[in-house]
Formats: sequence, C-alpha cells, structure tokens
Amino acid sequence: MKKSFILAEIYRQNKHWNLPVEFFAELKGIKHSRHLLAEILPYLEKRQIISIVGLRRTGKTILLKQLIQKIITKTQAEAILFLTFDEAIIPGKITLANYLNEYLEKIAPKKGPIYIFLDEIQYNQKWQHILKRYYDTDTRIKFIVSGSSSLFLRKKTTESLAGRIYEFFLPVLSFEEYLELKNVDKKMLEQYREVASLLNEKLKNIPQAENFFQHYGEEMEKEFEYYLKFGQFPEIVQERNEIIVRKYLKDAIYKKTIEYDIPRIFGVEKIDELKFLFQVMVGEVGSNVEIGNIAREIGIDEKTISKYFSYFEESFLIQFVYNFTKSARKVKRLGKKIYLGSSNFFSAFHAWSDEEQLNYKFGFLVENYCATLLRRQYEQVSFCRVRKEEVDFLVSHNILDPKKYQYIEVKYREHVLLNKVKFGIRLAKKSENKLIVVTKNEFAVQGDVLLIPAWMLK
Repeated sequence: MKKSFILAEIYRQNKHWNLPVEFFAELKGIKHSRHLLAEILPYLEKRQIISIVGLRRTGKTILLKQLIQKIITKTQAEAILFLTFDEAIIPGKITLANYLNEYLEKIAPKKGPIYIFLDEIQYNQKWQHILKRYYDTDTRIKFIVSGSSSLFLRKKTTESLAGRIYEFFLPVLSFEEYLELKNVDKKMLEQYREVASLLNEKLKNIPQAENFFQHYGEEMEKEFEYYLKFGQFPEIVQERNEIIVRKYLKDAIYKKTIEYDIPRIFGVEKIDELKFLFQVMVGEVGSNVEIGNIAREIGIDEKTISKYFSYFEESFLIQFVYNFTKSARKVKRLGKKIYLGSSNFFSAFHAWSDEEQLNYKFGFLVENYCATLLRRQYEQVSFCRVRKEEVDFLVSHNILDPKKYQYIEVKYREHVLLNKVKFGIRLAKKSENKLIVVTKNEFAVQGDVLLIPAWMLK
C-alpha cells in the first residue's frame, strides 16, 4: 500500500515525463525570468546542493520548473525528479527517504547524472540528514531544494550540510523586474537599465542620467509608487483592482505564512497573538522597536514577543536594522528598527485614500525599500544615532575602515533642504563617499551630497 501510494504520487507530480505541456503550462507566456535564474545556472554543474529560499509567492516553484526546462534539453526526462511538499504527501510513517528510494530503484536511469528538485522541503522531518546521506553515497545526484523558511535551510544545514550547500535568496520583485513584467515602454526600460545605480557603486554617466530623469522622471515616479504599494509579487503586477490585490496579499502570503507555515514549522498554538503582533508591526515600519514597551501595550510577555519576532524573521516577513556599533557582541543589545519583507504588506492593512498622509507613508516605505536593497549589497547595514541626531543608514563592507563608510538619508518629499541632513553631511566628511540623499523627484550633485530619486536605485 505504502509503495503504491508513493509511486502514484511521484507520477502525479512528474508530468514532464509524459505530459510536458501540462507540467510546464504555468511557464507559458512568461517573457521575463527572475534575475536569480541566470545567477543559479552556473551552479547546476557544481556538486553542491542548491537551496532557494524566500517569501511565499515570490516565484520559487516557477524558478524550479524553469531550471528543469533548461536541464531537460540535455538529459532524459526521467533523470529529473520533482516533488513539492506544500501538499500533505508524507502521511503516517512515509518519509522523504521512501520517495527517493522508490524513484531511484524503479524510475531513475542507471547511468548519468540525476537531478532531484524538492519544493518546500522544510515540511519534511530530518530532511537535512536524509539529503546528506544520499549526497555522500551517490555522486550522480544533484539536489535543488526550496523553502519559505530560512531556519530550516540555514541553522540545521550548518549541522549536517556544511560545505555541501549553496544558498540563494529569491526576494520580492525588484523595481526593474516589476517594469519588465508590467511591459513598460521598451526604450524607457532599456535606458533605465543604463542609468539605474547600485548604492554600492559610483553613479554612472551623470549627463545620461540627467537626460533620462528629464524625459521619464514623472512616469518612473508613478510606476515606483505603485510598485511600493502593490507591485512586488509576480502574480499581481498586472492586477489593477486594489481590493483583489489586498485580498491576495492577505490570503496567499500573510495568512498562509502566519496561519499555516509558522504554526506547522515552529509549533505555535496562539495564532491570534501572531496575527495581532504582525499587524501592529506593519504599522511601525521604520520605527524603533522596544520589546518591553510593546509587551506592555499589547499584553503579550517579552519572551513570547521575542520568539514571534524570530519566527517572522525566519519566514522573511520582517527584518531588523540595528544601531551602529563596531562590536559584534553589542549589536543586538542596542536599538533596532523594524522593516517589512515587502512594503506591499503595508497596503494589505492600510488604505491609501488620505491624500495628506501619502508622502508621510511613502517616506517609510521608501526607507523600507532602501533597507532591503542595502541588505543585499553590503556586509554591514545599520542606522547611526548619536544622542538626538540620526542618519537613516550607515553601510560598509569593512566596519573597521571608517573612510569607506557610506551614509544614506531618505527624504521622500517634494523638495529636500540640505540643512535637514546636517548630521549626515558631517559624518560623510570623515568618509571618502558623498552623503546619498534618497529623494522623491530631485536629482543633483551638490558639493558632498548626491540627491538621487528612489526609483533610480536598484
């Protein structure tokens, strides 16, 4: 009974063996792949396991099927196994090892490489030990795994899979990816790619960037603001009904993660507490977090809140940025600010009808956007507060070299007054880098300050 169930499930999920059109149907019409696909491809030839982690609905399963689509042109279809565990396919005493054994014994080719794709693997008990055993005993197997929780793909892998795994993070859509999926004017998109600047690189051709700003600035600002509100997940980029978008954000991501993933993985029973705390934190984006104050205000004890915060972090719902210190031991004892895994979460719980509050809200969402970009580009990301003065971000690849520090202020408003960023200017004078001021619609170099629109960053 057990073996017949396993074999039937394997054939049900692996339609690329005999019904490839059906298996790859959801890829039809996708003109632009996530940028991570190109980054992963060279690692398919490496021995190590590939893991892909990220928020729900960012496109991990699509990415796995695109990788299968690439591989299947070079090998026979039966040499590729695909299993998704976001469904209850391991009832009773059936284990991941039972599935692998049945496939290897009855279906897999006897010669040549074998590719095994395991989607949402964190739902399997002791998966890391099972993969280690096969990895160490069968050199033909290449594992590619995915998950919506970093805890089961980081902490436990360090115990069993150290040196055997490459981890990749699939973030929400970048602004450039959003523009691609939105099918904006091709000329505008091509020119945007030429002028968009990473925060950790020198600004590209300034005259060219100024020309682009003059021609497309207004349209780019409009697209960027929609992207921050509603456009960070592939399936809703083209959707213009805000009611539908909000329902998608709540049901497919927020509720699925908090009501299903976190309780199932971490054993949380008080789901209402989880939901309430997260909704409170969504409204605090960019704010200083004091666990003691939160505990008193909402009636949940400090230890529980700390645990819930760790679950939110491990599930990519939130991220923290800490006050600057050179001491690794002190960093988590200092102040911290909370940011969301996606700025779209704010829109799931807050309306945008109050015109007077729009810029105020966008200021925090742009700060959230910058925090996310910086975390991907720099080794060290913090904010810097000295007594009552503060700069939004201090970033560096080498915390021991103050001359390389980059200071960033977010001032998302119609006009930026430089006397409002005096502290940042003062700090930047000790560095080789200009102070970067992220603006709404100003682009200029003024002495030691670079003013650059948020949408021009990538």
